[in-house]
Amino acid sequence: MKKLVLVALISALCADLSYGAGFALYEYSGRATAMGGAVMANGAEPASLATNPALITELDGTQAQVGVTVVSANAKTSIKNPLTGKFESRELKRDIWTLPNFYITHKWSDDISFGLGGFSRYGLGGTYKNHKTWFGSYLAYKVKLETFSFTPTIAIKANDQLSLAMGLEAMTIDFTQKSNGMKPDGSTYEIHGDGVSWGGNFSLLYKPEWAEKWSLGAMYRTKVKQNLNGYIKTSTGDTIKDFYGREAVRDSDAKGSITLPDSFSLGVAFRPDEKWTMELGAVATMWSSYDQITIEYKDQESAPTIHNRKEYKDTIRANFGVEYKFLPKWSVRGGYVYDKSPINEHAMDTLVPVDDRHIGSIGFGYQGETWSADFAYAHIFGRHLKGDSNKQFGHIPMRYGTGGGDMFALTVGYKF
Repeated sequence: MKKLVLVALISALCADLSYGAGFALYEYSGRATAMGGAVMANGAEPASLATNPALITELDGTQAQVGVTVVSANAKTSIKNPLTGKFESRELKRDIWTLPNFYITHKWSDDISFGLGGFSRYGLGGTYKNHKTWFGSYLAYKVKLETFSFTPTIAIKANDQLSLAMGLEAMTIDFTQKSNGMKPDGSTYEIHGDGVSWGGNFSLLYKPEWAEKWSLGAMYRTKVKQNLNGYIKTSTGDTIKDFYGREAVRDSDAKGSITLPDSFSLGVAFRPDEKWTMELGAVATMWSSYDQITIEYKDQESAPTIHNRKEYKDTIRANFGVEYKFLPKWSVRGGYVYDKSPINEHAMDTLVPVDDRHIGSIGFGYQGETWSADFAYAHIFGRHLKGDSNKQFGHIPMRYGTGGGDMFALTVGYKF
């Protein structure tokens, strides 16, 4: 009875600010963005709290960084209207989104370091143009989801070759989505929810004595189960019905839950000399563990809880980065990412309008005695995809265009 609400929420929770593979974000600092995220085993900075916390054992004293990444993306979704038999296409408005972050680390002793980071690991946002005349707007025409993670961390230098770290994660989530209703004509409804959930991470840095030019970094992030509390608000103040005149949604307090996937990250770095640093890495995300979402009305205890499967696939994100120190305090950087999409072509939705993506990035950095600054630019090249919606929506044919986007990152650091 309330499947429309459920699937709209699922669709919204499966997009990101750059409309890429899944809804994960990786833009944690200017240096990391410039090198395509290939910073797990090289170049320790306070922002390593987001990429590989074990690296902070390499930092002396107390250090801090603050930064922001600005994202602008475009994409197009086409869906076959079952009433007319024709494809209808709409583009997303090219909005500007900002991803702030901060990090602070402190070396307690030669072997123990502490840190606290704040950054976004998931996020989405977008509004379709001319949505009032588009069949896809019955799923959703506007969505905004923001998460922010706080990660208190301890890192231990076990010996000269191995460092280990463990961190907690408190993740806040705030979600809003708007959709069109079938009946009465011109009706709309809004879903809103927020919450806080906990997760964790474990990481290591290995710098073997027998291979001084090489280093290895690895990290595991746990699943995070998000429980949202909020409401459903309709423009009618009462109920909205579906095409057959049955109740689809009504004004009510609501709650839902979603399990965000765990992931494994690995990076191998090579430094042939004092000027060059290179790293090859990968992130494996267990999207298949994101198996379903549930939603129910709080004021209707007798209403059944609805379960819906997303049919996502496990994916690997591969990256490569290089850094060249052309002056004692100045470096230039470049990176490449191949981001595999978890989307099942037979379970497409309206708010993840791009398939696999390629990302190319460049940047530069300044490292002084006290201050540092890093800048990066990255461009997203999205691939198109043809398929259909899931079984619940009758396998309606859908298409994604070759969307893309731009990212600009700036990070400033200070050593106390």
